[in-house]
Amino acid sequence: MTSASERFKFAPSGAKEDRYTTVRWMLGYGFRGLTEKPTHGWRRRTLPHPAYASGHQSAPSPAATHRSSFMWSSQSYKNQGLAKGVSETLLDNAIVQSELLIYSELSLPSILSLNHLAKRTCVEYEWLRGFVMRRAMNGVEDFESYKKFSIRKRSGGRRFIHVPTPKLMHTQRWINEHILKGVPVHPASQAFGKGSSIKKCASRHCGAKWLIKIDIADFFSSVSEIQVFRIFRSFGYQPLVAFELARLCTVGTYWESPRGSLPQWKTRHPNKSIPLYDQKILGYLPQGAPTSPLLANLAMKDCDRALQALAHKNGLAYTRYSDDLSFSTKDKGFSRSQSREFVCDAYAILSRSGFRPNLRKTTVVPPGSRKIVLGLNVETEHPRLTKSIRDRIRQHLHFLKKVGPVEHAFNREFDSVWGLKAHLRGLIDFANMIEPDFAEASLKEFDSVEWPV
Repeated sequence: MTSASERFKFAPSGAKEDRYTTVRWMLGYGFRGLTEKPTHGWRRRTLPHPAYASGHQSAPSPAATHRSSFMWSSQSYKNQGLAKGVSETLLDNAIVQSELLIYSELSLPSILSLNHLAKRTCVEYEWLRGFVMRRAMNGVEDFESYKKFSIRKRSGGRRFIHVPTPKLMHTQRWINEHILKGVPVHPASQAFGKGSSIKKCASRHCGAKWLIKIDIADFFSSVSEIQVFRIFRSFGYQPLVAFELARLCTVGTYWESPRGSLPQWKTRHPNKSIPLYDQKILGYLPQGAPTSPLLANLAMKDCDRALQALAHKNGLAYTRYSDDLSFSTKDKGFSRSQSREFVCDAYAILSRSGFRPNLRKTTVVPPGSRKIVLGLNVETEHPRLTKSIRDRIRQHLHFLKKVGPVEHAFNREFDSVWGLKAHLRGLIDFANMIEPDFAEASLKEFDSVEWPV
């Protein structure tokens, strides 16, 4: 196991002093306790979480590690740096950058460089730098950092999933937990945040007379690397750090991808300052990375604001649950011509923000027609399960009792009995969020089934 002293080693003795090696003293020094000994530059109030100190598990919440565990002391930090022979100007700049983040309204962790991030996440600097460079862009693997597969969509086509490998997953979870989770999104955004739920989102449209639904096509992959860079810059991180964080949260685009032929996905200026970071095509948010949901929400913030203003102008309520946009009004006087004009205006806002609607999924529901939002019936005072979901649960339970789990799983083409069991339990759990009484009765029947051991 690497000792604390080894973790805090910097540039080798006699290393060439350039604009990268001159900051290596602060690339991991004085910002995070990795052992039970006090860390230079911080006055310890509590010890770090032991699992995080070892570097083998995901970091605990910011409240347990960043915001409440330490109290920043710039004087102590500077004294330790001067004792190490670091220039006073460099230390003063580091202190200014750190305090801009630490004392900001968001109280974000200070990250001064990629090596500093490596120290904080306990992931090797060389590995992080290799990933940021995307050196294996040969059309086969993106630095072997994601496991890629596709699944069929209910509406047709394929959905491509990128599952980060362990080191990248750990790094992205750290970024998600310590940076992204504390950043507020637009109030209309109802997915991925604390306290958000499908029921809460759908309840905004209960009793609506008119309902307009728009779906964003390829939501995550429509968010480009440069949009993610701008998000991190808006937090106060320096340009190079924001760029490296953006690279760590995106996946590279290959020339074989359709993006290779689109001008908006091509880089306009080569990276002359760091040639190894240069890529011809911008990366994008991968579906499957823990950072993608919150980054996509933040990338939509201006778009949400514009859509909210458009909805307010037309007397509509607006919510967005990931890529599902819903607009509704209780005014019977709203007309179909108004809805057509509204949809065109909404399309224009999405286009200006770099998104495109899935034209096949746009729906205008007039008075008298059944209104469904996120799979829930919103025609009554409170969201309710649709008849189709109730019938699916009842049908599964009926045949489980009639023919047994093995034959029913075979007839419904499940891969295994356990797949059927998990699927049905998931439906019942979903029902429990909406209609607990129905779910409770269904669960009793589910538990009475004689499942094979």
